[in-house]
Amino acid sequence: MPEGKVSIAKAVKELVLSRPAIRECLVLDIINYSALARVLLEELERKGIKTSAGAVKMALIRIGEELKKERASFEEKIKNVVAKTVIELQSDLTVVTAEKRAVLSRIERLSKVMEKARFFQLTQGVETFTIVVSSEEKDEIVKILGKENIVDLIEEQTAIVLISPGDIIETPGIVAFITSALSFSGINITQVISCHKDTIFVLDRRVAPKAYQILEDLILKMRKRG
Repeated sequence: MPEGKVSIAKAVKELVLSRPAIRECLVLDIINYSALARVLLEELERKGIKTSAGAVKMALIRIGEELKKERASFEEKIKNVVAKTVIELQSDLTVVTAEKRAVLSRIERLSKVMEKARFFQLTQGVETFTIVVSSEEKDEIVKILGKENIVDLIEEQTAIVLISPGDIIETPGIVAFITSALSFSGINITQVISCHKDTIFVLDRRVAPKAYQILEDLILKMRKRG
C-alpha cells in the first residue's frame, strides 16, 4: 500500500512540474485543489494509474507545501545577491551588429579601439557580433567594419551595469528577477550582457533614468529587508 501511495504522489508531482502555470498557482496558493485533483485524476487514469480524487488532492497539497518552501529558499538567495549589488550607469552608447566574418577579419583593429574606448562590449552570436561602444568611437567602428557589413545600428543607448558578489555565478534566477522588475514597468531592453559578476542592461537613453531608479530602489529595498 505505501508503494502505491508513493507512485501516485510521484505521478502527480510529474504532472505538476510539467506545467509551469499549475506549479506557480500552487506556490501562490490560488488554486482550487478539488477541481485540479479531478482534472489530474482523469489524466492519471488514462495512464493506467488507479487512484481517487481525494488521494490526488492530498498529494497536491503536499506538493504545494514543498514548492512553497523551495521558492522561499530560492528567493532568499536571489535577494541576498541583489542586496550586495552595486549599480553604475554608462550613457551615450551605440549598439553595432555586424557580420561575423567582417568582425573576425578585423579583430586586431577593433582591439585597438577597445583599448582606448570609454565603454566597449563585444558579444558573439551564431551569425553576427554585437558591439556596444561609447558613441565617440562609433564612426571609427563603422569605418573599420564597412557599412556593407553592418546588420543593425542603434544609437542613443545607455548601459546600466550591475556589479554583484561572486555568489551570482551559482545563483539561478537573478536576471529573470531583475528583468521582471523592468518589464512590469514597460521598459524594453535592447541588450542583456553577462560578464562574470557584471550584468549589463543596454536600453534606450529615454527610459534609462526610470530603469535606473527602479533597480536602485530594488537594491535598497533588499538591503533594508536584511
